Amino acid sequence: MSILAYNKRANFDYYILDTYIAGLSLDSQLVKEIRARKIALGGKFVVFQKKQLQIINLGNDKVQLNVPLLLNCREQSKIISQISEKRVTIIVTKIFTSKRWIKAEIAIVKGKKKFDKREDIKQKDIAREISRDIIF
Repeated sequence: MSILAYNKRANFDYYILDTYIAGLSLDSQLVKEIRARKIALGGKFVVFQKKQLQIINLGNDKVQLNVPLLLNCREQSKIISQISEKRVTIIVTKIFTSKRWIKAEIAIVKGKKKFDKREDIKQKDIAREISRDIIF
């Protein structure tokens, strides 16, 4: 399994509630771009359109397509029910290969407020200081 694209800000901007792994229905041009690691996942969301879950505007600057996710019916209905009940959204956290298939890890997330982000930064600083004191 090799990671082809990763959303670095996902843990900083959101509380991750649940994750799923889904296959992607891609065309040949998008497969080339993903394998060449020319895809950025910042700001890529998953929405329910045309009776399926789709990643909105996946691609580079020139070509951006809506890519359908390949999930079984049970997983898809569970995700849709979670979206409708809570104030949550779905983002793409990473795109990776599994054998010869390209798959995406999607996460059901809830946005963090500014003070939550500041608290996370404080906790990281404290942990860094403690680890520095233990080493020296």
